[in-house]
Amino acid sequence: MGKAKIINVQGKILLKHFMQEKNLRTSDLEKLSGIKTSGVRNILLGKTKHPKAETLQAIAEVLGCSIAELLGKEDLTLGKAPESPKVENPQLLLEAAKSIVSLLEKEGGGLTLDQACSIIKETYVYATQNDSKNVDQQFVKWFFAKQKSS
Repeated sequence: MGKAKIINVQGKILLKHFMQEKNLRTSDLEKLSGIKTSGVRNILLGKTKHPKAETLQAIAEVLGCSIAELLGKEDLTLGKAPESPKVENPQLLLEAAKSIVSLLEKEGGGLTLDQACSIIKETYVYATQNDSKNVDQQFVKWFFAKQKSS
């Protein structure tokens, strides 16, 4: 059985919407996010069906949204804060939290509580969007390093 598409039609529409809100062309978004030339274009055209977590995070940062919002997994009702996703898999959430605690112990901390909670949330959402029963440890390490350096 193949992997589910990460970027669906709704995600492409949202990507275009966020780009229009920021008055960004495809090439602008690619440059600002540090993505290779044609990276965003390939996502929009459906050529890239499974973009890397790093790519999605870089795009989301430039567009001022979360990965979940970018993929259409959070409510974007104007004037309201996005509703937090429901915890459908408590064990997955626990695994995400344990992964962060383990990195904090190894790396010696350095994150705020908000950053740690953000990593747990994004890790959980990323795993559920990929229909995974386990946390993607590479995503956790990458996102941890990104938060720690910001």
